[in-house]
Amino acid sequence: MSGSGRKKGKRAPLTPGERRRLRQLVVCLVLFGVVFLGRGTDWAPVAQLSQTVGELVRADTDFQAVFARMGESLSKGEPAVETFRSLWDGVFPQEEQKEQEDQEDTPAARPAPGDEEGGEDRGAEGA
Repeated sequence: MSGSGRKKGKRAPLTPGERRRLRQLVVCLVLFGVVFLGRGTDWAPVAQLSQTVGELVRADTDFQAVFARMGESLSKGEPAVETFRSLWDGVFPQEEQKEQEDQEDTPAARPAPGDEEGGEDRGAEGA
């Protein structure tokens, strides 16, 4: 008597088109949720990560030399931990080196023009 041909209690499996549309709906809802929840979020850590990745991409690293050193280390029988530590140090710049370079570039690290040893008191000129 029912024109649909379906019995109560049993569901027909979804057609491939319906499955695709359901997946699209779920993806859209997830993206909407991410945008909705992320609109008031502090993105400073993400920006810092992006800057760090950008520096690594732009860094001038000689990968051939780094991997050659790693191969020599392995062939000499050095411990794997030390070998991979040297690989890491060769590929990624050391934080101490970067901090020293940053400190050298800051104006606080350089003496002011009148602060050198043996400098005169320039405020007393003309007196």
